[in-house]
Amino acid sequence: MTHFFLQLVFLNQLKTASFISKYFPALVFSLFIQIPVFAQVGGVSTFEFVNLPTSARMVGLGGVNVSSQQLDASMFSANPALLTDSIDQYLALNHYSYNAGVKNNQLNYARKLSAKGMWGVAVQQLSYGEFDSYDLTGLYQGTFTANDFSIDISHARISGPFSIGATVKFVQSTIETYQASGMLFTIGGAFIHPEQDLKVGLVLQNFGFAFSQYTNEQDFEMPFDAILGATFKPKMMPLRFSVTAHHLTEFLNIAYDDPNTKSEIDAFGEEIENKISFADKLSRHFVFGGEFVFSKNLNLRLAYNFLQRRELQVEQRKGLAGFSYGLMIRLKRFELSYSRAVQHISGGTNIFSLAIDTKSLIKRRRVIE
Repeated sequence: MTHFFLQLVFLNQLKTASFISKYFPALVFSLFIQIPVFAQVGGVSTFEFVNLPTSARMVGLGGVNVSSQQLDASMFSANPALLTDSIDQYLALNHYSYNAGVKNNQLNYARKLSAKGMWGVAVQQLSYGEFDSYDLTGLYQGTFTANDFSIDISHARISGPFSIGATVKFVQSTIETYQASGMLFTIGGAFIHPEQDLKVGLVLQNFGFAFSQYTNEQDFEMPFDAILGATFKPKMMPLRFSVTAHHLTEFLNIAYDDPNTKSEIDAFGEEIENKISFADKLSRHFVFGGEFVFSKNLNLRLAYNFLQRRELQVEQRKGLAGFSYGLMIRLKRFELSYSRAVQHISGGTNIFSLAIDTKSLIKRRRVIE
């Protein structure tokens, strides 16, 4: 933890444009060298819910993205460096409906409080619903609930084409009477081209420590990840491309090893070893997304997540597992978005987002009064 607090002190000293542009690459390199690497894939680490996509833009672009922003205040949850002046006083409300009645809600708000940068706050609440409780003899004991909660405070500074930001996240998870809580940190950087529609983002997310654990015997492993992505729209083309690489700390070993998989037997009775090719391992790190920009008020999103496709498809009938799509409609000061992610042939999940330019609403109200 000493290293982390030194990094925070270092971030506080980023006063000028020349300092940011000069030392940002060195900061990123030092983080890769010194932060303990916990390369986890979903379901292995604690507080895994913080890696879930929480906006329609994120879901519509494949579930992982650190470079696409436009006028969406939700995106600073993915990369704090995307806290820019363009989303000053923007509010984002997101509702994600999963299978089995699981609900994920998040609120984001961005505000420029001084000339030294942007601030953002995000609150996330994930509800798993009610469960029946039984004792060891099978006697019904009533019901209990399970919930996850987080609150983020983010800050970013911009100088020239570079932006750097950090997020402090308090997280709490409750299952019946058991609770776990902790503090997570994210550092992100972005290059925003001054003339072209081009953004490149790099994020080191969710490293930190636990305040309390569910049980005294439990060991915590944080959901740390390193993500690199780029978003680009050619001037004469109505399509904005996004490509994102995730789980960069464990470059070729993120394939799930299913212990229940039955090995095939060849004609001689020998077991055939199931090997995953290099190309397959490499592709699982990538997410490709695109936005068809019909106008500034209407976008259609489509994406393909290789990891989800390979992990969740059924061999007999693969369907659209790994694909996601969405639609954005902007009406003056409001932006409505809907996305659907198809995780399995049994169905998909839906998310709705509403972005509001509160600054314009306040100005209009003052004029009317």
